[in-house]
Amino acid sequence: MNKTILSLNCGSSSLKYNLFQVNEDNTVDAIIGGIAEEIGNNERSTMKFEIDGDKTKYNIELPDHEDALIEMFSIFEKQNMPKETIIAIGHRVVHGGDKYNASVLLTDEVIDEIEKLSPLAPLHNPQNLKGIIVSEKLLPGIPNVAVFDTAFHSSLPAPAYRYALPAKWYTDYLVRRYGFHGTSHLYVSRRAAAMLGKSHEDINCVTAHMGNGSSIAKVINGKSMDTSMGFTPLEGVIMGTRSGDMDPAIIGHIAHIFAEEKGMELGAAYDEVMRILNKESGLKGLSGTNLMQDIRAKALEGDEFREGIVDIYAYRIAKYIGSYMATSNSCDAIIFTAGVGENEWYVRQKVLGMLEGFNFVIDEKNNRVRGEEIIIAEGEYNGKTVKAMVIPTDEELVIAYDTLFIGAHGKEAPENYPFEGE
Repeated sequence: MNKTILSLNCGSSSLKYNLFQVNEDNTVDAIIGGIAEEIGNNERSTMKFEIDGDKTKYNIELPDHEDALIEMFSIFEKQNMPKETIIAIGHRVVHGGDKYNASVLLTDEVIDEIEKLSPLAPLHNPQNLKGIIVSEKLLPGIPNVAVFDTAFHSSLPAPAYRYALPAKWYTDYLVRRYGFHGTSHLYVSRRAAAMLGKSHEDINCVTAHMGNGSSIAKVINGKSMDTSMGFTPLEGVIMGTRSGDMDPAIIGHIAHIFAEEKGMELGAAYDEVMRILNKESGLKGLSGTNLMQDIRAKALEGDEFREGIVDIYAYRIAKYIGSYMATSNSCDAIIFTAGVGENEWYVRQKVLGMLEGFNFVIDEKNNRVRGEEIIIAEGEYNGKTVKAMVIPTDEELVIAYDTLFIGAHGKEAPENYPFEGE
């Protein structure tokens, strides 16, 4: 019977899952991937999965995450991959604080630490814990591994992670830059190194994870040295519904206006401002939709308003990329990834055009290609060539390998991943 690795990403009302077959040479191949959505809403809950490019979706009552996992196992069973084949389970955990600089085997102590870190990621860590607890219940005795979004950024130096705030806030309240999307930044930087014929320890690059959530990272000698998301995923570039960088005084200013105009208690007004900054801002706040493909399509039809929004979005990204390049001795590549980064050629064109000092020449044909690892432009920095690249991210593959090595083999995460040599 084939051995498999299961990766899980548990949200408040969703459960994303991927099953990987383990090969004799310790490589893995994805065989089934999908998502359970609207968990807890029986009238709208659905199950989706994909095998060899064939997609299936159906409605099913999913009262809780345990029911979603049970239905997921039923899908596996029908595909001749029963849950008995699973030798380890990997869980995406958003926040590892400054304690975890790598993926770890889940123990009672680690679970307690993840729970303690929940105030730093209240929308994520408690949901991640749901998946862990239910997995341990349904598959007792199977090792579980936590793969932290923050781990790749644990190499940030103090000038990058410290805020100019009272020292007590850092020492006692743990206020610092943590960064997120770490598995994505790790994956694409290492794939870029492989494409350029380099070891991951030798590559200097800027990675741009541009999706509904977006973050930029400066990678020097394969390690994260700075990143745009901060204490929470709210900081940084413009995102689908998150504001990104802004003057913090705006929060108090609008909270007082809400309190006066809407008759709200100041605390409630503050909570409403924070909700809007996370859920109603970014592209959605600027244009009414968080879908860049819709904004871009109208911009290309001559809609000047949407064109202006693309410019605002692209400029913020270019500003981060430019600052990271300018504070590096050299830069081998700029890598675009995630939903917008991989699919929106017009946005990439805008970003590279705004990096005026680096003289990027865009290959228009390559820039229109979707779903492939490809070089789309060349520029120059500090007398050396800089490649602009598109690399589809694969966070689940990183989770699978960390889970295989740590959970199934009792080792540390691999120093060199098999996908680096492909």
